[in-house]
Amino acid sequence: MLFRNLLIILIMCISVKAYSQQDVDFHLNAHLLPGKKIIKVKRDFYDPYLWVLAQNNEVYRINSLTFAIDNYTAVFSVYNNLQFVDIAGRSKDTVFIATKSTSVIHFKNGTMRLIGASDGIPGEVNSVGIAESLVFKPQKSTSTLMIGTNKGFCLYDSDIDQMINQTDDGNSKIYEATYRTEFYKDSSFATSDFVTTDTIQYQPATFLPGDGSTITGFLWEGGKEFGYNINTAANIYDAINGYNEVFTNLFWGNSRGMFQNFSNWSYYSIYSTSGHYLDGINVNKITSIYGLTSLGGRFQYDNPGLIKQNLLVGTDNGFYFSSSIYTGSPSFLRTFSLFYDTEVGNVKINDISVNTASTVDPVCENGVWLAADDGLYYLKPDYGSFLSNQQSKSVSFKNQPDTLTSLKICSGDSTQAIVNIFGYPGNSVQWYKDGAELPVQSKDTLTINTAGDYYAVLYDPCSGQHISSNHLQVGIVTGPIFSFSYPDTMQQCAGGPDTLKTDNKQGYHYRWYTNGTLNGDTTAAFVVTQTGKYKVEVTVCTNSWVTSKEVQFNLIQLPVPVITTDKAAYCIGDNATLSIAVNPDPSYTINWYKNNILLNNSNQSSFTTNMPGDYAVSIVNNTSNTDGTICSQTSSIKSLLFNPPPKVSIERIVRTTLCAGQTVDLLAHYTGGTVKWSTGETTDQISVNTAGNYIVTNTSAAGCQSDTSITVTFFPNPVLDVKDATICLHVGRPITLTAPDGFTQYTWNGMPGGQTYQVSLPQTVSLVVTDINGCTASQQIAVTEECPNIWIPNTFTPNGDGINDTWVIEGINNDRSILVQVFNRYGIKIFESKGYGTPWNGECNGKKLPFGTYYYIVTLKSGGQKFSGPITIIY
Repeated sequence: MLFRNLLIILIMCISVKAYSQQDVDFHLNAHLLPGKKIIKVKRDFYDPYLWVLAQNNEVYRINSLTFAIDNYTAVFSVYNNLQFVDIAGRSKDTVFIATKSTSVIHFKNGTMRLIGASDGIPGEVNSVGIAESLVFKPQKSTSTLMIGTNKGFCLYDSDIDQMINQTDDGNSKIYEATYRTEFYKDSSFATSDFVTTDTIQYQPATFLPGDGSTITGFLWEGGKEFGYNINTAANIYDAINGYNEVFTNLFWGNSRGMFQNFSNWSYYSIYSTSGHYLDGINVNKITSIYGLTSLGGRFQYDNPGLIKQNLLVGTDNGFYFSSSIYTGSPSFLRTFSLFYDTEVGNVKINDISVNTASTVDPVCENGVWLAADDGLYYLKPDYGSFLSNQQSKSVSFKNQPDTLTSLKICSGDSTQAIVNIFGYPGNSVQWYKDGAELPVQSKDTLTINTAGDYYAVLYDPCSGQHISSNHLQVGIVTGPIFSFSYPDTMQQCAGGPDTLKTDNKQGYHYRWYTNGTLNGDTTAAFVVTQTGKYKVEVTVCTNSWVTSKEVQFNLIQLPVPVITTDKAAYCIGDNATLSIAVNPDPSYTINWYKNNILLNNSNQSSFTTNMPGDYAVSIVNNTSNTDGTICSQTSSIKSLLFNPPPKVSIERIVRTTLCAGQTVDLLAHYTGGTVKWSTGETTDQISVNTAGNYIVTNTSAAGCQSDTSITVTFFPNPVLDVKDATICLHVGRPITLTAPDGFTQYTWNGMPGGQTYQVSLPQTVSLVVTDINGCTASQQIAVTEECPNIWIPNTFTPNGDGINDTWVIEGINNDRSILVQVFNRYGIKIFESKGYGTPWNGECNGKKLPFGTYYYIVTLKSGGQKFSGPITIIY
């Protein structure tokens, strides 16, 4: 339900604009009861009477054949206290009048009674109709009355004076009640399952197609698009005798004009296209009329032929009719044009009823009754002026394509012409030959055994109109006369237009032989595809075949030469071998050409050359054909090129001095193709770090090669071997490191210097030397502290894990004269011990000191020797 509600928000009514041509006109035949406002008119199907309801409760009965009028107003005056709103005549003696109350007046054979609430009418009556389509009762004499009220729909059987069906499910209205269909608003079909919004309302309407089926579609109301208060509604099917719910169109009218949709999608306006006609004109009645029902298929999906079904629309502004919407095949939204009837003019039309001429099949609808504000009009449909050239394909030869318009038959044989409109009645046909009528030939099939021009005149039994069919030409033929003028022996090149022909004549039959055996070809021309003996036999009308002479046809099949080479490409200095896979033969000659000049090497399958050029070979047959031509096969041109060797060079890219262990880049320069180095590498540039001779080979796209080489050498690197050293800080004497002599540059710890370097603290000294070739060597020299008796650590971790928890000084041997002092970075003394029997635990006044670096002074032997430095506490 939510999905449907979302869909309807997007609703778009597509206005249909149709431009179908007019195919009917209406002529005013009678104007009865002039000056009276006619409200309703209903024509009975089974006899020629119609009942008319006029303003002020006036009631009339009219004979549709004589136009005799019987005034029944006085008969019904006893009920003048009620307002008459609708009328439905069953026959000349039976009529029902709906009143704007809970009552329906029933007049039958001079007797009147009221059908009212006590009989089951649930609410105020608004419309009535006779169930002519035999849906509710299968007997032809049914008098079932359909009653629409504001509270429900009900059915009344006047034969037994009893209500046979009644609902009280909401407002209902009878839109149409004829022998073809009943169509009424049916509130018993709930709309809660369908899409509804503030702007679109779905009004359920049931239509009964006449076979006992009950189908419901939905008419649309609401908003600016569709308006409100539906005045009238109608439905059309896709054939006279048959229907399909999917392709049934619904029409309805109100003050906004006439609307259209197709029933199977009428409950989803978001999916369904719709039509809108007569915008802004109030529409009071919509129905339709059938015409020319004999001139086409009358069953579902038949060829529609000339059958017409035209909409009839009564409005406040006059009478409109449409072009035909009858298709005889499935069609969703029918397209049509509307035409205004100028004879009736701008008078309000309140109701429309279609007149019928007979109850036979096909049904004949031959007139239209219009209930107007100024009387009752009777109009006759006219199709004749629109039938020109419409029936050009109405007859054809039996068992032949419809497009065949002429046929030749053998003397003594016959053919049949048929009317190809499905179901056309034979007694409405008259056949003609050469413009003269063929007496008693009035069936839908004509047997023809003589030459002539044949056609049929088709009559519509309803309208009396007739049309002429298309013409069929029949000719008579005798024995075959044909030519086959060829020499006894023929020679032709294979693959050409190798065709043997004889005269191609209508009605002739052919059969061809190859080497005395039928080959299956039955045409007037035979394509020869192999050497052999050929003849043709021709017949017409009978199986007496006339044979041509036999022709020996020789097809010269020469080999097709294709030049190949022993290599894909050649370089200058190479020899190229050109060859074809064809052996020399006495029946033909092999000719070689270079640049279109014949070479002096005929009948050779191959030859060798070192000359560039365009080469071709031709194989020529040594004998002439029948027509004097010579068969030959020429190869395509083979262009031969000899490519020059490529040019290649090597560039040495030096980014440093060429010392052992360093890398040199070698870059190959060339114009195309590929390269390959003696190292196996195939890139343009390689890197090498060993001495040697390096070669690069360049191969062009044609396979030609050139190479070049380069020699790479490296200087040896110098050798350093400076010994590691030790120092004792508390002595305070520096040490001197000495490098080997003979180098041009010495760099100590990143700073240029000389051969020697002094060190006053323990460290790792970096030495780099450079020789005269620019080659370098480097060494790391370790200078460590080594004093004879003491070792003072520079960190400890007093975190209580039992490892390095105290600051242990080794080598003091429990000297009682030692003085150990520790200061923070502000120079405040935080620890002091004379003698060092208990190592310091990192506390001051019983509290742990924070992580950080502190400074110590250790004095030995009564101040004769001091040690100082940082001590870091780590947790």
